[in-house]
Amino acid sequence: MKARDAALHALDAKTDALSVDAGAADELFAVVDLLESEAPLRRSLADPSASPEDRDALATRLFSSRISPGAMEVLSAVARAPFSGGRGLLNSLESQGVRALLRQARSSGDLEQVQKDLHGFSVVVDGNADLSDSLRNRTIPLEARRALVARLTADRVHPVSARLLARAAAARVRTLPLTVASYLDVAARLSAQQIAKVTVARPLDAERTERLRRALEATVGGPISLQVEIDPAVLGGMDVQLGDHIIESTIAGRLDDARRLLTTH
Repeated sequence: MKARDAALHALDAKTDALSVDAGAADELFAVVDLLESEAPLRRSLADPSASPEDRDALATRLFSSRISPGAMEVLSAVARAPFSGGRGLLNSLESQGVRALLRQARSSGDLEQVQKDLHGFSVVVDGNADLSDSLRNRTIPLEARRALVARLTADRVHPVSARLLARAAAARVRTLPLTVASYLDVAARLSAQQIAKVTVARPLDAERTERLRRALEATVGGPISLQVEIDPAVLGGMDVQLGDHIIESTIAGRLDDARRLLTTH
């Protein structure tokens, strides 16, 4: 494990032990938004030439009277962590807010529902060119993009899902689906799950979905988070991607194999 990865892993472990509720997560997001617009302040808080203690003292002086103790503890831990610049600081603060919301969902037994909500909305965005373009369009103000997401998810998703999708609407360096995918990766790690991306020609009913989950869990020897997508182009069967491994059992795949054999003989 690289030194930076080890440091980030240690930071996650430290902040996971803190009591951070949804309100504190929102405060962390507010700090991110402020630092996004204040480059000098961002650089000072991430200054690699300053000691961890000095960066923490600066963060405390600036924010301790403005945010809750739980959010301040997380901000202090992040300020002390080693980063190469302000962008790393922002990304880490954002990640800690996301982790806090996902931990809350896990504690209430709602994490699986949140995972389904996030994946489902991502699939909708990927499949709708107009919606995808609207959420990618930086000439549209962020609050308008968030309002669009809120209208589409109102009373249809878990409150934690709604909060996370509102954050994903910013997608500062990536698209919303890619941002949501990073959230799903965090959720899977919090539950010690592996993600199985399944592509099928037609929707699976609950019984077939559960059978597939059990079969994959037996294969990997641990819990699985299923992300099912519908693609008529697979022509029957299914594709399953587990990490770097792809299990293909589709008619389209077998036709492609046959075509390759014909063209090489």
